[in-house]
Amino acid sequence: LKHPSSSLGASRPCRDFVHTMLARARQTRLPWRSCRCLCMSAPRRGTDTDDLVMGARAAQRTNKMVDRLSNMYVGKNHGFDRKYAKSYERVFGAVEKEVAADAEQDVLFGRGPLGMEIEWSMPPVVTAVVEGGAAHKAGVRADSVITHINGVDASLPTPDLELDELMQWRPLRLQLIARTAFSKEIQGDRAELKPADAVRRHGVAKVAGALRPATCAALLEFVLAERARCAAEVEAEPALGADRFSEVQTPRAGQDQPITRWDMRLPLAPVVHDALRELLAGGDGTLGSTFELLTGGSGAELWELGVVVSEPGAAGQPVHFDAPARCLFSAFVALQDVAPEMGPTMFLPGTHTQVAHRRFEAHRAAFVQEAPATVARLSAGDAVVYDSRVLHCGGENRSTNQRILMYITFRCGDVDAQALGIHQHSIRGDLAGRHRLGELRSSSDA
Repeated sequence: LKHPSSSLGASRPCRDFVHTMLARARQTRLPWRSCRCLCMSAPRRGTDTDDLVMGARAAQRTNKMVDRLSNMYVGKNHGFDRKYAKSYERVFGAVEKEVAADAEQDVLFGRGPLGMEIEWSMPPVVTAVVEGGAAHKAGVRADSVITHINGVDASLPTPDLELDELMQWRPLRLQLIARTAFSKEIQGDRAELKPADAVRRHGVAKVAGALRPATCAALLEFVLAERARCAAEVEAEPALGADRFSEVQTPRAGQDQPITRWDMRLPLAPVVHDALRELLAGGDGTLGSTFELLTGGSGAELWELGVVVSEPGAAGQPVHFDAPARCLFSAFVALQDVAPEMGPTMFLPGTHTQVAHRRFEAHRAAFVQEAPATVARLSAGDAVVYDSRVLHCGGENRSTNQRILMYITFRCGDVDAQALGIHQHSIRGDLAGRHRLGELRSSSDA
């Protein structure tokens, strides 16, 4: 209806009708609640059937609107319209992204727990993901393989303490892929590692049957005779002592006690040369190939050659490492069966790292008490090869028998031991710097 003063005007009956309705409204003066009831149908606590029907219809309309919003801004346009996507996430929460089962994932974690369980195999495998945790929100799935940790290849042998330090970094970047899509063979902790891989990861490994029993017996007989001969030479000419024997930790059980632990340097006599050829012969998994893989090739220098003799009553050694950095790799070879009461060498696996050395130097007793240890119980001819950085010590000989171990050490060709402050060089003067691993292995193969 037009206002009466409008230039367009309006019919008189219409004006009369409007005036009549306004007059009646002024006379009636309906209260606000009645007016609101006319317009809004005030709630009646669900007792009115019409209200229930109206509520159901309103719910249907709301659900249709929500479905329409979901289809429009999440299903169709998510990722194209940033404004709508952010609005939806602000109201309804972030949408979890679907990750292809065989897709590679690059996940960055901030502070706080990761929310997943990991089996520390080589490489590590995610065995479970906690719902609602950081890993679950990032789309990590159980049975995924961790290929890289902060850029470090997790499929290569890595000391446990280094892995522990890597996993504590924040931010932490993990690269993962489904186990089925991982092309390399997965070897768990229970799987048998090759000796070189075991040394890289744990710092120590056993090589069974490195020497034949007959060779062990012949070498043992020679060692006992040679020790008596060298002792007589040194007694007659003390200056020879530095070339025949090396300093050893805890040589005596007490201040006024006799020497019960000897470290004698071996000459390259025929029986010793034969033993070396036998030790270093062979291919994959043998002591010779293990040294070659660990030292970086055939150019490794023969750094040490000798025997350690532990007499009955010999005291145990303090835990120590032979080298502060990667430089030397050694092997102990049992010339007779080593029983537990004979004080076999104890190793602390995984301590061939700077991380372990820092913790060890800071709190020696506590570190040794908490670190896992293993004892080298060997049969005659067995060898234990180790990284000279790994923490170890000789045990107390509580038996009535001698414990005699031959040892052999090679220096990595690309490392200067003197520059690292390594002065331990238990080898006779006429052998020092003269022999390389490749040469000794070639003579073994011949």
